Amino acid sequence: MLNPVEFVGDVIIEHETVECTASAIQALVLFKKLYPEHRKREVDNFIKNATKYIEDVQMPDGSWYGSWGVCFTYTSWFALAGLAAVGKTYHNCLALRIGVEFLLNSQTNDGVWGESYLSCPNKKYTPLEGNRSNLVHTGWALMVLISSGQSDPTPLHRAAKLLINSQMEDVTGVFNKNYMLHYAAYRNIFPLWALAEYVRWVPMP
Repeated sequence: MLNPVEFVGDVIIEHETVECTASAIQALVLFKKLYPEHRKREVDNFIKNATKYIEDVQMPDGSWYGSWGVCFTYTSWFALAGLAAVGKTYHNCLALRIGVEFLLNSQTNDGVWGESYLSCPNKKYTPLEGNRSNLVHTGWALMVLISSGQSDPTPLHRAAKLLINSQMEDVTGVFNKNYMLHYAAYRNIFPLWALAEYVRWVPMP
């Protein structure tokens, strides 16, 4: 007998997800560099099909709907990183370009990102009330904008300034689209990771 509890809705069947697919792409791209001839055809076919899947499930606004984090910002980070791993850039890939535009359009006037957990059940991008900032979301967005090849550094500088000067705590995780979680380590890991990428790759203003 199944218990129709709301927070475990749609978890009986394991569905494909953008997050897992994009992560597998990045892992196999690295694997190819280390072992270029090992099961080459299978690896190449997976990367090709997985890349097509990511492009096919992109939302009309350029984002991707997430299963394991909040929500469109989180999964756009994975999707765009996966596309970048196979050599896609802002200049040669439409899916990546409109994904970047989604992130730029959802950046607040203060230069940050903050997405409400309500995006998950509503399946529509919803900013935090009052356009509040979320450092984890800002870190995700900053990292993917750095790797995308888009040429305007201004959004990067604005986001990095916020990360350097702020601290926060908020909901950032979700279990399979609809059960909200707080991952305490996220607020330390992702902002620091994003700032490391910023210092490494972005010329200082």
